[in-house]
Amino acid sequence: MNKLFIPLLILVFALFPSCEKETDYSKTITGFWAQEAILEDGAEVTMTVCEQSTRLLIEQNGIYRLYSSCDTMERAGTWIVTNEDMLDLSMDHWNGSNKYEPYPVRFTILELTGSVMEIRIKTFIGNRKELVMFTPVDQDILTGKTPEEILELDRYNKTLKTYIFRFVKQD
Repeated sequence: MNKLFIPLLILVFALFPSCEKETDYSKTITGFWAQEAILEDGAEVTMTVCEQSTRLLIEQNGIYRLYSSCDTMERAGTWIVTNEDMLDLSMDHWNGSNKYEPYPVRFTILELTGSVMEIRIKTFIGNRKELVMFTPVDQDILTGKTPEEILELDRYNKTLKTYIFRFVKQD
């Protein structure tokens, strides 16, 4: 009897998966989104005109397109929802040689409904400057800076911040 009990138990668990409902965000995320707010460490940031004009078109085929009135480049990348609540985007990353390259970025989905998308990332200020997280950020200009100023800027860029981006779906 003991020899049959364990295989029978395994069969029962295999046939009856967990009752916990999984959320499939991949169907809700597609559409045209307008950036509504940015929070840095819980405090709302005054958005620039560029950030206010940011639009995100997420297509069902795994491609997204980024639009901003202040950005002359056409930006597009890939997206995928993983682990039920993680949004992976390939975003433009400044390589320091006057060009951008694709770079994988993982956001945690905090809220995703038919009308609101709120995603969070924890990253260093320097990384935030190098990545085009929806709107390009001015790069540091080191020309004419003293070694002490460069060291101070380096310390500042190594500050860890939590950013929350809130989008609303457009019709």
